[in-house]
Amino acid sequence: MAQKPNQRIAQKGVPLYQQIASWLREDIDSELYPVGSLLPPVPELAKAFGVGKHTVGKALEQLKNGGVISIRRRGGTRVEATLATTSPYVIQAFDSITQYSNMAKLKITDKNLIVARKDVAEMLQCPSAQEWLHIEGYRSSNTSEEVVGYTQVFINRAFPKIYERVNKNTLIIFKMFQEIYDESIVEVRQEMRAIVIRDKAAKVLKVPEGTIGMRYITRFYSAKGEQLEVTVNIHPLDKLNFAQHIVYPRPINDTSGSPDAG
Repeated sequence: MAQKPNQRIAQKGVPLYQQIASWLREDIDSELYPVGSLLPPVPELAKAFGVGKHTVGKALEQLKNGGVISIRRRGGTRVEATLATTSPYVIQAFDSITQYSNMAKLKITDKNLIVARKDVAEMLQCPSAQEWLHIEGYRSSNTSEEVVGYTQVFINRAFPKIYERVNKNTLIIFKMFQEIYDESIVEVRQEMRAIVIRDKAAKVLKVPEGTIGMRYITRFYSAKGEQLEVTVNIHPLDKLNFAQHIVYPRPINDTSGSPDAG
């Protein structure tokens, strides 16, 4: 029988909403809440866990971003998948991306339709001459207006409403696929490499041509394996600050089902 929420002991140093998300995943995996069933309303969960509704909301948002649950205004919170079909590492990737987007404000400077050729097509991993909706801008710190990153967002042309609605107040673009088109993003792939900063990126970041930086490419995929969005962030090394927190769904000495270390 699954452990009751109010019997659980919080761990020091781990955000409460992440622990609640982990506990709910355990309950879903143990079929206390089977796939297709509804979770209790937010007020009930908040009372059971002894936390505020806002904390429960953040935990549910994390599960939603990982494809474990769906949230409908009048339909409640429905269980869509278990740990057997949803990777907890993907869930944590969504959460770290969300935190980064909240900490580094995006200022949009240009929007246009582009044709991906040569280097751009290679970066996007798409056929040459494929059209993409393109957004360009920069990221600044929430504590100052200092520019810390040069950003490009490439959106699948089949989703024009997202492109149209992105504005200077938009914080997190990838969530709009679910909100506008009911299209779930179920996989995120990230890659990074050291690069030489040149051309427009150097101007936006106000660094000399030839400065060494890091380029992060984040790819968002649908359940059909379709690439919906590609985000490219370039940071000078002296303005890059990255930290990641991972909550394992099982003891770390249990190697069953864990990814290979490398």
